[in-house]
Amino acid sequence: MNGANPTQVLNTCVAMTRKLAQVPPFGQAVLKILNISLNDESAPVLFEEVFKSEPALTAELLMLANSAAFGGRSRVQTIRVAIRHLGLEQVRSMAATSALRSHTHRHRYPYLASVWAHGIASAVAAEALGGACGCPGMYTLGLTHDLGRLGLFLADGQPYGEELSKEFAAIEQANRVERNLFGMTHCEAGALVAATWGFPESLAACMGEHHIMPAGGGPRGLIVTACRMADSLGFPEVPLSEASGWPELDPALAHVDQLEPEALWDEINRRIADLGH
Repeated sequence: MNGANPTQVLNTCVAMTRKLAQVPPFGQAVLKILNISLNDESAPVLFEEVFKSEPALTAELLMLANSAAFGGRSRVQTIRVAIRHLGLEQVRSMAATSALRSHTHRHRYPYLASVWAHGIASAVAAEALGGACGCPGMYTLGLTHDLGRLGLFLADGQPYGEELSKEFAAIEQANRVERNLFGMTHCEAGALVAATWGFPESLAACMGEHHIMPAGGGPRGLIVTACRMADSLGFPEVPLSEASGWPELDPALAHVDQLEPEALWDEINRRIADLGH
């Protein structure tokens, strides 16, 4: 924090940490779903039990199962059949998307619209990357990676949105503004939100470190790339004076049709239109 002494920085950081702890979390049903391992043999039963306790989420589940994209020959009428029909990954993605939509649509601020758009864009890019790499479950990681921004907005209100809606030369400049305001960046805020809301480690790692490419790549590396893809395609975390360049991909992925910029841009816009906002 420019011109501030260490005590002021610490006090600012502590104050924001307290505010973040009071930010309303995703609903309990969604948090339970996010914490169920998709590799657990009992996951379908556990998913079903969660949906039984949440009528509104169940209505969305059945609507999706019967939509044109997933509809079969006969109408899906039960939770169990819907989960089996869609698959666990699709069901988890739906639940997380519903929760994020609820949080960003509750307050009609332009800044939250950009949080929503960047989340969907990163999720679609992560899903395509995961499909090409044989790494499932990437959509939800991409969707939630930037929740630190949502947390800071909900903790500080419109002033944060106004500051971060200004144009920046690079993401590092925006991060410095966040640190000056709160003693922390949105990545550090994301780690706090993940811990407070009880997110699993897989989500927390991406929320806390999605601007640093890990040495081993893996799922977090794919999220770093997906975030950069979203920025480059016109769905940036913050407004940039110049669009960021397309991230360098592994040669094996360079010519995958689903990862072509035009194809991703079309799919992102289709998803945003289908989901609203």
